[in-house]
Amino acid sequence: MRIHFTARDLALTHLADDADPLWELVNSVQALQGRYGRVVLGQWRRQVAADLRRADLTARVRARLFAIAPHASYYPDLLTPPEGALGLDAGVETILGTPRRRLGTEIGRLAGHAGAGAWLADLAAGRAGALAELGDVLRAYHRWAVAPYWDRLRVHVHRDLAMRRRILREHGIDGLLDSFAPMLRWRRPVLEFGRHPSNREIHLDGRGLRLVPSYFAQLNPQTIIDRELPQVIVYPVEHDPRWLTPAQPRPDRRALARLLGETRAAVLRSVLDGCTTTELARGASTSPSSASRHAAALRAAGLLVTRRHGGSVLHTATPLGAELATGRPRADRDHTAT
Repeated sequence: MRIHFTARDLALTHLADDADPLWELVNSVQALQGRYGRVVLGQWRRQVAADLRRADLTARVRARLFAIAPHASYYPDLLTPPEGALGLDAGVETILGTPRRRLGTEIGRLAGHAGAGAWLADLAAGRAGALAELGDVLRAYHRWAVAPYWDRLRVHVHRDLAMRRRILREHGIDGLLDSFAPMLRWRRPVLEFGRHPSNREIHLDGRGLRLVPSYFAQLNPQTIIDRELPQVIVYPVEHDPRWLTPAQPRPDRRALARLLGETRAAVLRSVLDGCTTTELARGASTSPSSASRHAAALRAAGLLVTRRHGGSVLHTATPLGAELATGRPRADRDHTAT
């Protein structure tokens, strides 16, 4: 498969800001059906299978989610709308508001897959009961199969994004697209997939491209089928077989200070739960201008993010920054994952 860019497409190509809950959900549904990635995903599969049984969800997930997102080269684009970047609820509401014509077209392509039946026909027709059930099972599955692992997988997604952003800053868009070799091969103006079941030729025609890292993506990079929709490439990040191992003890505070410097280590610890620049300066016992400089350095390293809220800015540690400051992913600080 090959993607063709114009100059406008290159200017509009960008990295996602974070993991996308719906892409992770759909990719995890496929991973649950498959047998690939046993070293990385084997423990997750066993835990999720047990949790779904306890929640009495196994039959519903098999009958509904396995039917609409089969372990195959095609599943409906409507399951992964751009609104998913705003959160699970926004994404699910967008799915449930899909126009009937699009439901019929995309779900109709599933005919012949195992699990296709009366419910899929009702869904393709846009019947309210089938849509409501889809929303319910998406949310229930996410609660047990994705949410408990969310902060852990985001550590790896943010690590990948920090690396790609640095390449983009230093080498531009060509360097960024080059960085996906060997799974993608960039020969301006064409991006070619090294291995993909489709032979499609995709012309972006000014739509640009969003690059979305995914932890549960394990095989080929994925794209949107519909030529009229915003195009994405969802690509697998580097995986760690130890991602579900128990957290290690917190690091010695002096060791973190030796690594980053006293003030910068204090800045990183101060942003674990979010703070303004004024609060950051107070927590790190430094001036606001100095705190801003240290925050900028940590932001460039992918350890914190800064967002503007009205007249102030809010600094928050990324999952990678939280892991460095505490010695464990944020999920382990906030709750015990199943």
